[in-house]
Amino acid sequence: MVSEMIAELSKRMSLFLCKKEIVEQEMAEVYQYGFEIIFSTLIGFFITIAIGAVFRMFLVSLVYYFAFVALRQFTGGYHANTYLKCNLIFAASTTFIFGMAKIVAYGTYPISFHVLLLFFSLVAIWFKTPVENENKPLSEEQKICNHRISMIVAVIFSGISCFAYQKWVLISATIALTLFVIALMAVIANPSREEENES
Repeated sequence: MVSEMIAELSKRMSLFLCKKEIVEQEMAEVYQYGFEIIFSTLIGFFITIAIGAVFRMFLVSLVYYFAFVALRQFTGGYHANTYLKCNLIFAASTTFIFGMAKIVAYGTYPISFHVLLLFFSLVAIWFKTPVENENKPLSEEQKICNHRISMIVAVIFSGISCFAYQKWVLISATIALTLFVIALMAVIANPSREEENES
C-alpha cells in the first residue's frame, strides 16, 4: 500500500515535469526513481525524529540519522521487498538503538563493552560489505570503492564515538549501537564475501 502510493506519486510528478517540458520523456523513469528515493528518505527521517521525540533524544536522533545514512549507503545490508516492511524494520531498529542507548548511558556502560561493539562492527564491515542489492547490482570497481568508503566512514564514527565516551555517553552509545546494527544487517544479508568469490 505504502510502496504503491510512493510509486504512484513519483510517477505523477515525473510525468508532470515531462508535460511541462522541464525534463525529456526518456528521462521520466529516472526521475520517478529519484522521487521514490527522496520520499523514502523523508519517511525515514520523520520516523527517526518521531522516535527521537518519544525518547526525548531529538538532537541525538539527528546524529543517529546522519551516521546511519552516511554508512548504510555504502555498506548495504538487509533489504525488505516492500517500502512498508523496510520502514517497519527501520523503525524497529531505531527504537532498539535509542532504547539501548538510554539504558546503557544512564546505567552501567563499561568501556570494554563499548570497545567490543565497535570491534565487532569494524570486523563485520571489513569482511561482509558491501552487500549488493539484487535490484541495484554493483560493478567490481564500485564494490571496491564502497568497501573502502565503508571502512573509512566506520573508522571515523568509531573515533567520534570513543571521543564522546567521557562527556557525551548517550551520543557515544548511540553511534556505537548504530554501527553494530548496520554491521549485523550486513552479516545477516551477506553470508561471506570470501564464499562469493570462491563460487
